[in-house]
Amino acid sequence: MKRLVKVEEAVGKVICHDITEVDLERNFKGVAFKKGHVITPEDIPKLKALGKEHIYVLEIGEGHIHEDEAAVRLAEALMGENTYRDQEPAEGKINIYSSVFGVVHIDTERLFKFNSIGEPSCATVHHGTVVKEGDRVASVRIISLIAPEKEIEEAEKVGQSIVNVRPLAPKKAGLIITGNEIYHGKVKDRFYEKLRPKLKELLVEIEEKVILPDNTEAIAEKIAEFATKYHLVILTGGTSVDPDDVTPAAMRMAGAQDMVRGVPMQPGNMLTIGYIDDKPVVAVPAAALFFRATSLDVWLPLILTGEKITREKVAAKGHGGLCLRCQHCHYPICPFGR
Repeated sequence: MKRLVKVEEAVGKVICHDITEVDLERNFKGVAFKKGHVITPEDIPKLKALGKEHIYVLEIGEGHIHEDEAAVRLAEALMGENTYRDQEPAEGKINIYSSVFGVVHIDTERLFKFNSIGEPSCATVHHGTVVKEGDRVASVRIISLIAPEKEIEEAEKVGQSIVNVRPLAPKKAGLIITGNEIYHGKVKDRFYEKLRPKLKELLVEIEEKVILPDNTEAIAEKIAEFATKYHLVILTGGTSVDPDDVTPAAMRMAGAQDMVRGVPMQPGNMLTIGYIDDKPVVAVPAAALFFRATSLDVWLPLILTGEKITREKVAAKGHGGLCLRCQHCHYPICPFGR
């Protein structure tokens, strides 16, 4: 409720409009008190110096709270692992940041429910975004100056730990390069030089690499061996539908479970993912040789931070899974895979 009161009686009340200060000596014209500011005893002399004897305030009635208090409460609720927030809110807004180098994990279903409540509002970066320490990952805002406390309480319950950053830790990978043409020296392998820097950016070192012919048993044996030695097994070649493309069969023979063969994303349609004793086994299609970003770049950060990739999650990427093939690629600042 807006009400005109004497300045001396305004302590503890909320200013409902900006109050402008003009100082010709300092050549200054700007905001002295912002809308939403809660008046303190120390503010009275300055308000009077600005010529204010009376002021319009918004009184906080029972069952309502100030936007800044609401923003802090909601940020505290939303923050999950490896996050921190602004020390002080500004105009009902407070930002949440990553405290580590890692991958953002957002509970998108609960975020939708949170933003459907009313006054509370939370915008985040995309699930799966790789971030550095100090990067902003979410921003909380209250729509009005005064928020119904019931809505804030409901949002606090719904929003518990929606925003998380899982750290990227150093890992070791085994790389299996397949193909008769490479094995017999007819074609030079180019996958290693493409994949090594991409993996290194995510703290993954290729500890061992081997080149094998298109032999299902030999590839399966090496997959099983690497799965006992390394955090991640990567294969290249042999993932399409030609009769001699044996990589998926070799993965199954090695004991890979929960396999997802093919994703509704281009480039990188034939990405194949499976698990041996929870160790991820990833078969990279040839598209990774020709494009800066493929489906591998979308899924790899999530795989490395422990997210299980399922057929349902993969199917959902069809919307946004078509790369625009821009002349200058700006991935990940683009809609591909988002």
